Amino acid sequence: MDALATNLRRLRKQAKLTQADLAEQSGLPRATLAAMEQDGANPGIQSVMVVAKALHVSLDELLVQPPEHRHYLVSPAQMQDYRSDAGRYVAHQVSPIASKGVQIHHVTMQPGCHTIGRPHPIGAQEFYHCLSGTSVIHIEDDIVTVPAGHLVQFPGHRRHIYANPDKNAVTTAMSVVVFRMG
Repeated sequence: MDALATNLRRLRKQAKLTQADLAEQSGLPRATLAAMEQDGANPGIQSVMVVAKALHVSLDELLVQPPEHRHYLVSPAQMQDYRSDAGRYVAHQVSPIASKGVQIHHVTMQPGCHTIGRPHPIGAQEFYHCLSGTSVIHIEDDIVTVPAGHLVQFPGHRRHIYANPDKNAVTTAMSVVVFRMG
């Protein structure tokens, strides 16, 4: 509950309430609210729920980082490329490198490209959306043709190979890998 103290102070002040006012509205002792506004506080869920109700906010608004910390602007300099098949396969990582739980890549495959996918941890799911051309993905023993506009989802830890069977056209796609949380 790292964000609780900061969010509680911010939301209470936005509502123009003192700790005593919020204590009265929530039915909690003022000392409990004062403790909740201290970093490292570990209140019971019931206390957090009554405070959220008194402030007319969701639990998420109390427990998740403040809005000014919920976004990341990634500059091109922070994006990385993974290349294989003599540079005919490029996966341009557009998600923040430090992002937890998800990786997003813009994939470009030159004609005739064929490359082995990097395995992801068990529990990861890959969502591969073909934007242009046609991709063929070998997922263990299955062969899946993915035309432009289509998406295939598969367990990312399974052995997989990406291919562009076309001898003339470039294939582009977005690959989103969602890692098991927790």
